[in-house]
Amino acid sequence: MKKRVLHIISSVNWRGGEQQVDAIFNYSHADFDYYIFCPENAKLHKRNEAKKSNIFTYKKRFGADILAAFKLKIVCAENQIDLIHLHDSHAINTYYIACLFGLKIPAVIHRHVNFPVTKRWKYNAEKIKKIICVSETVKAGFQSFITEEKLVVIQPGIEISQWSVNNNSQKIKKELNLSNEHKIIGIVAALEKEKNIEEFLEIAKKVIEQNDNFHFVLIGDGSLMHTYTQSTKQQKKNIHFLGFREDVKELICGFDVFLFTSKNEGFPLVLLEAMATKIPILSNNFPSVNELLQHQKNGLIYKNVEDAVYKLQLLNSETTQRNQLVENAFQFVQQFDITLMNQRIADVYKSIFTHA
Repeated sequence: MKKRVLHIISSVNWRGGEQQVDAIFNYSHADFDYYIFCPENAKLHKRNEAKKSNIFTYKKRFGADILAAFKLKIVCAENQIDLIHLHDSHAINTYYIACLFGLKIPAVIHRHVNFPVTKRWKYNAEKIKKIICVSETVKAGFQSFITEEKLVVIQPGIEISQWSVNNNSQKIKKELNLSNEHKIIGIVAALEKEKNIEEFLEIAKKVIEQNDNFHFVLIGDGSLMHTYTQSTKQQKKNIHFLGFREDVKELICGFDVFLFTSKNEGFPLVLLEAMATKIPILSNNFPSVNELLQHQKNGLIYKNVEDAVYKLQLLNSETTQRNQLVENAFQFVQQFDITLMNQRIADVYKSIFTHA
């Protein structure tokens, strides 16, 4: 009989972590059935209407969500859940409150972010059987207080074939009314502080001053959208905010360079998508990016704004180097197919039940 695994995620957005949960949920495995417990207005819920019998929702409240925890206990009992997979801090809190109500199901924590861990006891508890880290960088944040046996690194994956077959590179230029002479430098990111969008815009302004054939595109939404659009009024002809889009695959294949300015990521999943789409990458330097990018081999890493401006011009003029970076990146990304991630997560579940 299949074991039942319930994924708990509290986010209502559609970003890297949610995409990974969606991939796991839709993976068919001989030994496991997957379920989701998420807010009623979550995009993850809306995108999986066809499997709604395996999705349980609650009205999200901030702070100690007692009602969600009580519903979680009921859902687990009624559906005979064997293991709980927790994907964010709110999910962890809800799980522990449900444990106070008598929930006795073991759990796995999936750490998608690289923020300092403040409440270590939540991860040390005996009922937490494994901590899945999305990168070696994230794992390093646990090693001082979690035993090595409890930690496992499973890097995220993507459906490479979906990103590598799109040839609609003209869509974004048509939408923005640009000619083939124009160059598009783009990013796909939440417009939040941690993504360092201010630096993206600073680089954009300096490049545009030198050459107004360059256009900078931001795909994504967030709380700082208004702030950023206001700060770029003078360059609005060359800086384009497209907001949240469902057609990202069709848009980014029209990028000439993917400029990634984030300073801290658990794992920069979007760079895998750029690699699979054969877009050259210029990235800021932060710990986990070094698990993906080898400078001057499968991408370029910049040191500061002036260096980024120089390297963007380099990627524009040095066609041979650009093509080599793209080809190396495409070969590198093949090891990140989503199937491998799903198989490794299933192996973690098996190890838990084997040692139960």
